[in-house]
Amino acid sequence: MKKLLPVILLVCFQAARSQVVIQFIPELQGRTVDGLLMAKVASQMTEKKTVKLNVTVSERSAGKIVSINSGSFDLYPGNNSLPRNAFSQGTIQFANNGTATLLKQSSYLPEGEYEYCYQVLLSEKGMPLDVLGEQCFNYLVEPLTPLFLIEPYHKEKICDKRPMFTWQPSVPMIPGAMYRLTLSEVKPDQLITEALNYNIPLINQGNISSPLLIFPPSAKSLEEGKKYTWQVSVYKDNQIINRSETWEFTVQCNEPPKPPINDGYRDIEDLVKGNFYMAEGSIRFSFDNPYEAGKLQYSIVCLNKPDLKMKRLPEVKLKRGTNNISIDLSENKSFIDGYHYIVTIQLPNRSTQKLRFLYKSPL
Repeated sequence: MKKLLPVILLVCFQAARSQVVIQFIPELQGRTVDGLLMAKVASQMTEKKTVKLNVTVSERSAGKIVSINSGSFDLYPGNNSLPRNAFSQGTIQFANNGTATLLKQSSYLPEGEYEYCYQVLLSEKGMPLDVLGEQCFNYLVEPLTPLFLIEPYHKEKICDKRPMFTWQPSVPMIPGAMYRLTLSEVKPDQLITEALNYNIPLINQGNISSPLLIFPPSAKSLEEGKKYTWQVSVYKDNQIINRSETWEFTVQCNEPPKPPINDGYRDIEDLVKGNFYMAEGSIRFSFDNPYEAGKLQYSIVCLNKPDLKMKRLPEVKLKRGTNNISIDLSENKSFIDGYHYIVTIQLPNRSTQKLRFLYKSPL
């Protein structure tokens, strides 16, 4: 019987450890110091326990980055959020390396391959310091590109009182993430950030899955002569992942409407500044090239499905002088009728132009 005792104790110890589970989402919470403390602890124990939490983050090349030790706090049966006051009573230690220095200065983890280890320790008086649960998570942190607004353009004057809003998503895309768009009126002599934060929003819509929003049918139409501000954020599980800049535009219909798009070639400056472009099988635009002949550099991204790869884009040659460009998309299966796209064009002088368009299959 004495030989069985260590085995029995080991089984009991493992059962106790399995009663505490760490709930941590690296792609959401593994980018900042504050995010590390947003993990949750699920306790399957039947009674309250007093515990401490240790968090250690390491990077594959740099080694240990930071160690966070909490003060004591109560762990109840079920899901538990980490109390902030427990960490105000604890300690945080940064390692002596470049990655740790960047984290200490900015509170953001730089690009790298990280391991996040959480350890829950029993901290009750008269009880031995025992490990109740321990879990490690691995994640490759890649830099997020900015969340770019597209239209209505910043400080633009538009005549559409129920405009469509579009933006370019940041990458890498987080699976399950959604967008929220907020639109507010800007009062006279009011800053746009103040208007967005304090005025009652005219649109405050979340759960947007694609990087575009058709003006909500339930929202009141915008009024001519008034200024508006808008911003888009991307979030998951109520946690903000990224935010766009804050842009403004004015509804003003005094200027004559732009001519409808036809089979001719429109100046690229007019298209970029216009509110809408429909590409029926092809994109047509013109511009002057004072430089040598060459090849047009361009790329196209699908706004409805940003992960969709645009393959076999036709090669476009440039000549010196006026160029009438026609990019035929009709035979390319990557383009779907009714989907929105954005084409980024690099002109010969290395400047870039972005044009959003709605693709319509030719009849």
